[in-house]
Amino acid sequence: MKESNSAYDFSLVEVLRFALKWKWHILGLTAFAGIAAAVFSGPTFITPKFASTVVFYPSTINSISGVVLSDNQFKDKDALEFGEEEEAEYALQILNSAPLMAKVVERFDLMNHYDIDPNGSFPYTKLEREIQSNISFRRTELLSIEIQVLDKDPKLAAEIANYISAALDTAKTEIQRQVAQKAFEIIEKEYQSKLAEVEQLKEGINALNSGGVVENPFNRKNKRAARNDALLNVDKLQNGGNNLGTLLSLTESLSLQVEQLNELQRKYERAKVDLNEYIPHHFVVTPASAAEKKVKPVRWLIVLGAMFSTFFLSMIMIILIERIRESYQSLKSEGEA
Repeated sequence: MKESNSAYDFSLVEVLRFALKWKWHILGLTAFAGIAAAVFSGPTFITPKFASTVVFYPSTINSISGVVLSDNQFKDKDALEFGEEEEAEYALQILNSAPLMAKVVERFDLMNHYDIDPNGSFPYTKLEREIQSNISFRRTELLSIEIQVLDKDPKLAAEIANYISAALDTAKTEIQRQVAQKAFEIIEKEYQSKLAEVEQLKEGINALNSGGVVENPFNRKNKRAARNDALLNVDKLQNGGNNLGTLLSLTESLSLQVEQLNELQRKYERAKVDLNEYIPHHFVVTPASAAEKKVKPVRWLIVLGAMFSTFFLSMIMIILIERIRESYQSLKSEGEA
């Protein structure tokens, strides 16, 4: 144990001795490295980049009509409710989708902005690499989404970040409207078919009542009293001599079809709202603005790292040189002896 400590003390003493002996060389190399790092990390060699950030919460609402029209299926949903983990993951998937990024590339001509030759080798690979290094999305601990854009132009960085935030809303709306359009067409077809069926039943009842014997109960606005009125018409039919069985059958069928028509009408109205109306799919907490200070490169960190690395490496090299020299002199002395 004592031998080990002595060896350590001896090594430390040797290091200090070498450092003092070669101090001006070490300090000179370290200072030169710091100056070189400061120069080569300047804007002439490394383009400064500015960061702009958008923070938003995704909405939990997918069906506008379900919330606005108070459908029981959505009774626990609130149109102003912030997003949850699932909605945040959906938002990240859309943000990372190729169609959305294609809109960003076209809108800001990023191929030209990043100085990429479209006729050169692997232009789209280079473009994707630039996008991945300059545009990032992440989910925060509070389940919000952060969009960060780096660019040499601070104003453009803010414009790109805000555009991506708005494009997310557009992309999600387009996806939902594709489904809403198909659903609306199906429900509209069923609604019109049921409406024609109800009108046909009404015409049949009116034809039986053409003699003025009874009144069609479904011509009234109060549909709840329709069945009771239909039963009261039985006595009139008996007195008038009309076909009681046929009229009762048509009346009961009409009652059932009207109920189905009312349900289809509610679905039709909801589908129409989902197709034609719009509600934001995210709540922006912090919009992007042009940054005043660059975030890359961090020159003091580069200079400090270069100086520390140079100091450390120069110490190792000096110790190795001294050890080799001492070994050479020792062998030379033994040879002379």
